[in-house]
Amino acid sequence: MFSLRPYREAMTQARDPRKAVGNAQHPKPARMTNEGLGLNERLGASMTRKVGSMWSVYITIAFVCGWIVLAETGPLHKSDPYPFPFLLFLGNIVQLMLVFVILVGQGVLARNADERSDQTFKDAEKILDEVTKLHSHLKEQDAILNQGTELAQSEAHPWLKERAAIQPATIRAQYIGINGRIAASITEAVSTMWAFYAAGVLQLGWIALAEAGIIKFDPYPFAFLLFISSLLQLIFMFVIMVGQDVLGRSGDQRAQQTLNDADAILHECRRLQLHLTAQDKAIVAICAYIEANAPHDHPVRKALPTTAH
Repeated sequence: MFSLRPYREAMTQARDPRKAVGNAQHPKPARMTNEGLGLNERLGASMTRKVGSMWSVYITIAFVCGWIVLAETGPLHKSDPYPFPFLLFLGNIVQLMLVFVILVGQGVLARNADERSDQTFKDAEKILDEVTKLHSHLKEQDAILNQGTELAQSEAHPWLKERAAIQPATIRAQYIGINGRIAASITEAVSTMWAFYAAGVLQLGWIALAEAGIIKFDPYPFAFLLFISSLLQLIFMFVIMVGQDVLGRSGDQRAQQTLNDADAILHECRRLQLHLTAQDKAIVAICAYIEANAPHDHPVRKALPTTAH
């Protein structure tokens, strides 16, 4: 005798997707502003945003051109004539400080990229977990609809097995070997606001001590200080380029992981669609059989949708 019991048990055991959606937590997207956990981080992010704008370029050009005009024809002609030693000294100090601003900004970008990579990786993992549960549920329905035989068979995407053995792409993982460890240590040390403060204190302290006569071998225009500053700028420019290369490689790896995840999700959705289509055909056949053979007063007909006349 035909019974509805297996169907009712399956529906009772099936998880209500609305409850899963209602209980799901939606984290905020990773942004640069999220890195401002402390005073130094907030200050570093703020400086990076303000200095990294075209207005900074316009102001710098206007300041330099204005200084040159005033030094050539105006009140600055006696104090800073050509080749404008004080302007060059001031520019050198600002350049060194801006190098540290760039490094701080690079550090913020790196931490933000790692957070975004981890978030994207976990989001894809949750989606694939839900897809796996749907596949399991459809197989349980096959047992009811087709006497324990699967209605549709297909292979899972190979990326699912590979994915289980990898971690999200991070900046730190790109530093490989002894050179990579050295580069990571230098980058982490100089891409902080403390390095920025140290550079400012060193330069201003040196000038103050030289003006006070304590540092006698380097009077104005502080040639030795300018030499050290230029040397540090050259070294840190290479550190910046190393950091940019690492950011690029990490971005490429993250993009590849995201592409693989998207391809796997699309493949699994197509498998679900194939399985659902097979179950639709089985359900239609069952409904046609019930319509043709079940007595009009049989309980199974109560489960069928009625048509209003």
